[in-house]
Amino acid sequence: MLKSIIFLLNKYEEPDLSALSPAGVFYSLPESPEGAIVVTDDKETFRSTRESGFAAIFCSDGEKFTDGAEYVAESATAVDYEFAHKAYCRMKELPLTVLETERTVIREMSVSDLPELYAIYDDRDVRRYVEPLMEYEQEKKSVESYIRNMYGFCGFGLWSVVARGSGRLIGRAGISLREINGEDRLEMGYVIAREYRRKGYAYEVCAAIKDYAFEKLGAEVLYIVTSSDNTPSVKTAEKLGFGSPSISVVNGCEYMIFQCKE
Repeated sequence: MLKSIIFLLNKYEEPDLSALSPAGVFYSLPESPEGAIVVTDDKETFRSTRESGFAAIFCSDGEKFTDGAEYVAESATAVDYEFAHKAYCRMKELPLTVLETERTVIREMSVSDLPELYAIYDDRDVRRYVEPLMEYEQEKKSVESYIRNMYGFCGFGLWSVVARGSGRLIGRAGISLREINGEDRLEMGYVIAREYRRKGYAYEVCAAIKDYAFEKLGAEVLYIVTSSDNTPSVKTAEKLGFGSPSISVVNGCEYMIFQCKE
């Protein structure tokens, strides 16, 4: 949990304190990096604080310095609590909660999710329609890179779906970039564990993600692409209000392309 935002700046800028609540704002470095993030426009300060274990945001002010900077702001005044909190959590590998539904919590993925994900993907119906996971070490590196890049730069991606109460991982769902008809489009997809199917979880989760795409991400069109013989996915797309699909054939396989406009 982010508790402190420390401004260490060469160029003085008065931060907007109202935008930084509920974190405390300080102008000197604490002893411990836990719960704290540094905001600086000085390259050496950025490097030294990161080496000391602090999360840090670099204020570029038009500079092209990106060496090791996962999060860059145009200026100190552009940093608000939401931005700082996301940066802190991702640099500290603390999964961020994206959405909550009646029965689930939808949060960013963590490497610790992998054992449960392997169990979910070890299912003939999942293997029929979804690419398998890689060997563990490869998958681990892929997840780590995905968290840094997809979440950090795009602000969306595939997320973990956790059952309320038990805290059990029951699938993953979210939004990906996919080339459709020659253009990059926002595609919604999901995988739900076998024992949670036919209980309305896919619809519950995807309905929340659909609203998030239009209301938070500013999407104009959202797509679902599924094999024509994947009856549950087709029914879910129809129930979610996606229009009549177009048909595309790739490598001899027929796919249904649904789209929904804001």
